[in-house]
Amino acid sequence: MSQSHQRQSTDSALLSPLFWQVAGIMALAIRLVSGWTYWGGASRRLIYATAKLDPTSHAYLANKLVHAAPGMALDLSGFMYWLLNHSTLLHVAIIFFTLVELVVGVGLIIGFATRLMSIIGLGLACTLMIIFGWMGTTCLDEWTMAALGFATSAVTLLTGGGRYAVDQLFQGAIERKNILWARWLTSGPLPLSTPQVIKFSTIMGIVSILFTVGFYGYNFGALVTPLGKRIDNAHHTVALSQATIQGNLLKVHSYITTGPDTQGAYIAQVSLSQDGHVLATYPASSLKDKTIVTIHNQFAPWSTCKAMAYAVRCQLGSKATWSFKLPDGLAFNNTQPLTLQMSNVEGKAFKMTIQP
Repeated sequence: MSQSHQRQSTDSALLSPLFWQVAGIMALAIRLVSGWTYWGGASRRLIYATAKLDPTSHAYLANKLVHAAPGMALDLSGFMYWLLNHSTLLHVAIIFFTLVELVVGVGLIIGFATRLMSIIGLGLACTLMIIFGWMGTTCLDEWTMAALGFATSAVTLLTGGGRYAVDQLFQGAIERKNILWARWLTSGPLPLSTPQVIKFSTIMGIVSILFTVGFYGYNFGALVTPLGKRIDNAHHTVALSQATIQGNLLKVHSYITTGPDTQGAYIAQVSLSQDGHVLATYPASSLKDKTIVTIHNQFAPWSTCKAMAYAVRCQLGSKATWSFKLPDGLAFNNTQPLTLQMSNVEGKAFKMTIQP
């Protein structure tokens, strides 16, 4: 047999239905585990922890979105806060995302419309990476989940479901009628020659590694620079703004822009000073006294600043307006700026200047 005939014979074997059935079986573990991951995310909200879909609950998924908003990739935090401020649209989006996860999870597990489920899985992985990829206090768990989700979806997109998939029930009819678009959505042979399959597989591999390494470098550095996180997820930062004094009332807006989502920024003391002299001090005992200090939380009850025994606990991403009752008879120089300072339990101070 000539070399060209041998090559044609090899190409024909590689593209046979049997090859694609075997390829799908080889990727069976990836398909099942990937499907279970998406099924697990949806089933927790729909079956086991329904409070995650209850807008009146502290466990509502919006709480996680508030935590993630400050560090969202591609500067999309503005869109996320817009969505958080439109509760009906937010609830629809959360329900939709949950149902998509459910469909993709079940579809991959049973091997129904495997390639279509894989394409949607790529979109879910991108969404998770953009929103949550920067987070993770002890390890890069969110980034890892999104990166692996993208890679596993790329693999099942290439291989299809194989012999142990519901798609096999329709594969014979699809092949007899040569419905090309259906092959891109289900399983079995792709309508590509062997060189095209190799090229497509190579492209998906390159895209997957660029997705993974690109977002790693974007969020954490350590590619051509030393390790340096784009958003500090180990230490809280309290950003103060919109401070005003009206009569005997001081108002200020707080926003927790960095830090771990697993614990809050504990504000133990607030003070107002001018020219180095303290005019008013609010210790923990005053911060929890609603006749002296009131706190209006923008995203209550999902993510809040809440008065506790020894401090006010502010969660990551929370936005709140604080109102302080100034002491009776307080006098200050109307020509000099004042300084408002919030101090956490570790003694770290967060300041802003108030023009009288």
